[in-house]
Amino acid sequence: MNTVFKQRILIVLILVSMASFTCAKEVNTKSLMLRSFLIPGWGELTSKNNTGFIFLTTELLFLSSHFYFKEEASLKAKASFNYAVKYAHIDPYLELTDEYYYHLSKYGSSGFDTGGYNAYIVEIAKARYPDDLEAQTEYIEQNAYADDHYWHWDDQEHKRQYSILRKRITNYNDYAKAITGAIIANHFISALNAFRLGSRLKNLKTQVQFNENLDPVFLIQYKF
Repeated sequence: MNTVFKQRILIVLILVSMASFTCAKEVNTKSLMLRSFLIPGWGELTSKNNTGFIFLTTELLFLSSHFYFKEEASLKAKASFNYAVKYAHIDPYLELTDEYYYHLSKYGSSGFDTGGYNAYIVEIAKARYPDDLEAQTEYIEQNAYADDHYWHWDDQEHKRQYSILRKRITNYNDYAKAITGAIIANHFISALNAFRLGSRLKNLKTQVQFNENLDPVFLIQYKF
């Protein structure tokens, strides 16, 4: 089942759930808040307030964006792995860590040659234990990559292109994380809005803003 199909099913379920329960004649304020917290806009629509459509539309847009960014991150991860197999000659059957992928993007090889990761480890060992050959050897054995984790980029351009792919994965995951925060904020704001409608607190206003790190900032204002 692909991501697009899952997304469509989720949207249909949300709409069906709301259609099934917005027909109540009278619902108390707590129930309105709970509904809007579960599905933004539900409580507002139950109380016949059109702001519910805004929260519901926002929720669907956020969910669609989240699915998109996660899918793109997954596709880029697969593409970067296949790229490294072809141009850095990594073993396609190994289970690799994020740390390995990071080193793969920073060093021309895993070996002791110039520009290799293991060569870098040797330099650190010498700097940390300049007069202790045994300690140097132990440090190298603990931190250097073994032959089964070998890689060697064909050239610097291929390594650069790989780094770009890995950067895109990070960016897409960051976007998805920011969207997740926005989704949570949308649930809280809709619940407060439903509370405002149910309790007639017309002077209560809520909003969400994003800071420079794309983190959602939740604001509540009340005019006396």
